[in-house]
Amino acid sequence: MEVKEQIAQWLQPHLEEKDAFLVDVKVLLGGKKLEVYVDTNNGVDILTCAEFSRVIEKHLDGTGLVPENYTLDVSSPGMTNPLKVPRQYQKRIGSILEIWLNDGTFIEGKLTDASDTNIVLQKVVKEKKKTKKKDQHPEPETPTVFTIKHSDIKKALIQLNW
Repeated sequence: MEVKEQIAQWLQPHLEEKDAFLVDVKVLLGGKKLEVYVDTNNGVDILTCAEFSRVIEKHLDGTGLVPENYTLDVSSPGMTNPLKVPRQYQKRIGSILEIWLNDGTFIEGKLTDASDTNIVLQKVVKEKKKTKKKDQHPEPETPTVFTIKHSDIKKALIQLNW
C-alpha cells in the first residue's frame, strides 16, 4: 500500500471522531517530507493537527515506508490552496471561486450549491459601463448558472478580496 493510502487509513477513525476530513497528502523529496492537509466544517485548530500528527507518526515510524529522517507537517489546507474534495466546496458555499476545467475553460462565479458529485456556480456578472446618452440605462445581464462535475474540475481557487 502506498504512503498516501496508508496515512488515510490510519487517520480515518480519528477524522470521523473529530468530524474532520482528509483533504490531501503530499509526498515530497522522495518521501523525506510529508504534508497532510485536514479540515472540518468550522476549520481545524493546532491541537487537532498535533493529535493527527501523533497518530501518523505512531504508525509511520519503523514501517520503512519513508526514510528515517522524514519531516511531517499536518495543517489546514489554508485559503490559497486549491479545493480538492467535495466537502471543501460544501464548506465554501457563498464564496467566489475561480475554476479551471479540464478542457481549458475558465469560469469565475459564486458557489451556490455543492454535492458529492458536482457544484453549482453562478457566473459573476460585471455591470456594463453607462453610455453617454443621458436617458439610456445599461441592460442588466441575466446571471448564468453552471453545474459542474467534480471530475471536470482541473483546479478551483477561492477568490480572496482584501
